[in-house]
Amino acid sequence: MLMRLIRILGALCVAIGVAATPAYAKTKREKAEKLVAKSADTIAYFANDSAYEPLWELADDAKAMVVIPRSLRGGFMFGASGGNALMVARNEDGSWSEPTFFTIGSISFGLQIGGEASESVLLVMTNRGMERLLSTTVKLGADVSLAAGPVGGGAKAQTADILAFSRSRGLYGGLTLEGALLKSRGSWNREYYGADVTPADIIFREKVARPQSATLQNAVWALAHRDEPAMFAPVQPTRVDPVTGDPLPEEIVYEDDAVYGAPLAPIDDQ
Repeated sequence: MLMRLIRILGALCVAIGVAATPAYAKTKREKAEKLVAKSADTIAYFANDSAYEPLWELADDAKAMVVIPRSLRGGFMFGASGGNALMVARNEDGSWSEPTFFTIGSISFGLQIGGEASESVLLVMTNRGMERLLSTTVKLGADVSLAAGPVGGGAKAQTADILAFSRSRGLYGGLTLEGALLKSRGSWNREYYGADVTPADIIFREKVARPQSATLQNAVWALAHRDEPAMFAPVQPTRVDPVTGDPLPEEIVYEDDAVYGAPLAPIDDQ
């Protein structure tokens, strides 16, 4: 029976690996750039779904955000998960830092079956959490405390170093970020910035910068200020008909659930 389970898990891992193989070999710089763009999209999704209002409220006090735009999980008794991640931190002036890159993964054993693709935003709420995440490797739930962020109600008092907000598609019993390893990707940092820099160089010392990060930084800023009164929001210009000059009706903005119902991005974008 044990050997049969091992063979099943092995076949699953091979299938995920084949599916995740890109049509051509992307450079680490290209992968990092793609991750930045996808992370900005993930932040925008969470900022436009009212089920995550507690995230908007708690983001006001977050020291940093870790974004995992796509994580794959699968298993039958034995389970495995993995994905790419990045972190941005709040600067003293309220703006957000350049990203530093991570990989995240875990292996588990227990009552679990199925497969899933998910995206997550982790709020780093304490200085201790920030310090640990700037080390080479950190184990969520062990090196830093981890709790699921509230969804649907108001933001509640939390004492964990990190609060996790996730949404997923698929079926997977026993899904959790508890015990996952978050490991710094020095090679991605080097390729993205064209310099040999540490996470602390990027986050605290601000030694490097890339204009391409602006979309992500702006999306994070907008999420962190999502629950502010409308009077503080940027004024949107009135749209006019290019021929007659008459004002056009305002565009209808839908809940993000309709957007999220579309298929997730192809796995080979990882």
